[in-house]
Amino acid sequence: MNSPLPIAPANPSTRSSHARMHLLMLLVVVCWASNIIAGKQALTGFSALALAQLRVLGSAILFLIGALATGRLRGLHLSTHMWLLLAAIAANGIAANQLTFIGGMARSTVAHTGLIVALGPVMVLAIAVMMRQEALTPWKIAGMVIAFAGVGILTADKGGQGSGSHLSGDLILLVSTIVFAVYIVLLKEVTDQFDTLTLNTIIFAMGAIMMLPFCARPVVVTHWSGLSLESWWGLVFLIVFGSVLPYLLFAYVLTGLAASRAAAFNYLQPIIASALGVWILSEQIGSKVVAGGSLILAGVYLTERESGEDDGRSSSVANVVGLKPGG
Repeated sequence: MNSPLPIAPANPSTRSSHARMHLLMLLVVVCWASNIIAGKQALTGFSALALAQLRVLGSAILFLIGALATGRLRGLHLSTHMWLLLAAIAANGIAANQLTFIGGMARSTVAHTGLIVALGPVMVLAIAVMMRQEALTPWKIAGMVIAFAGVGILTADKGGQGSGSHLSGDLILLVSTIVFAVYIVLLKEVTDQFDTLTLNTIIFAMGAIMMLPFCARPVVVTHWSGLSLESWWGLVFLIVFGSVLPYLLFAYVLTGLAASRAAAFNYLQPIIASALGVWILSEQIGSKVVAGGSLILAGVYLTERESGEDDGRSSSVANVVGLKPGG
């Protein structure tokens, strides 16, 4: 039997870089999980429609400042087809997603919100299969069935009195996950043509404009003088740590960490969000939430497992969406 080949010691700088990427990815997931808590805090003063508009508008302004400061928008010329595609991306991933995410979150609990958001890869897989971008395998079918069984258990949970858990909120959150899944599938068509800052600047700006007919009046009638510090803190957190920072950090992390490896961190998101909900908002987690949540995460794992095992590069659309922000 041949002697095993000697294993070259890992480069210390490489180990340090990987450790840094893992820490940054953990920070991103904590931001996404905390995002739900911040939204709940902001909703104590803002209406859901006003909060959605202000979050997207604030994020668009920050992205635009960064893009102008770095000259990313200089000389930008796009075809009519590309503008229409970007409009479709903004309509689904920004406008419709934020309207339904914040509207659903306002009617549901932190735990339910985190778990339904985590269903993203299954929704993307279903849409990608319909568009013939993904092959349907027995493992993926099993994952979808298990995940939706978990959703059934989760939405059947009535929660404790005053928990804020309502079927309507969960169903609106499901719509949010679906429109974000459409966004991810469409996004795959343009990610290689734009840098992250430019792309986010364009789609957030377009999304903010699209939301005006639904949200302008709620923003105007907001009782600004009566807003608490808690509400302002929640809004600022949603903009800075819920949108701008994690989106940019996420793009940077993927330059040094395989998407399949980074996707593993997403399983922490509903757990962290639920723990924060119990700690900060005194929410209660019942046995149905645990059972339904376990099935959802197990189903998500099964739908992603083949993509992660194929080549480690996460060419699968469903695998990449495992990194979906918490709203």
